[in-house]
Amino acid sequence: MDLVVVAAWVVARAALAVALGLAAIEDLARRVIPDGCSVAVAASGAVAAAARAAVGEEAGALVADALAGALATLGVMLGAALASWRARGTPGVGGGDVKLLGAVGVWLGPAWGLAAVALSCGMALALWGAVRLARRALGVGAARGVAAGAGVPLAPGIAAATLGIVLLGLPW
Repeated sequence: MDLVVVAAWVVARAALAVALGLAAIEDLARRVIPDGCSVAVAASGAVAAAARAAVGEEAGALVADALAGALATLGVMLGAALASWRARGTPGVGGGDVKLLGAVGVWLGPAWGLAAVALSCGMALALWGAVRLARRALGVGAARGVAAGAGVPLAPGIAAATLGIVLLGLPW
């Protein structure tokens, strides 16, 4: 394998990890996922696809898979936000979560992208539940600057699920 291709693959994975890590930190701290994180995840997915195409995979199939993954995850997340809006009057999923998971779909394609949605939600709920139990046990109140009922930050779960899938090499 060409050194440039290996370097592109390493850079793409590193950019994915950094962008997801930053998104998780910001979501925990401010309940905001910066658009730049979502753009970096999608762009790094495009770089990874280009590296795969450089070693002989069909470029058209890679583009179709990335687009289908983005659309599938966006569709599910938008559907969840709209269903919550109709049921409760507020979106249960933030726009940053929707965009970040859409970008993750570029990396994972439709099947693993949808698996990442499910895993992300489960991991986020488990992590947030553990944090709340630990705070309660330690007698610590809500985090500064975040309302007690602010909801579950999804980006840490997205980061954990996506990095787990990518590092295990499951989509390929």
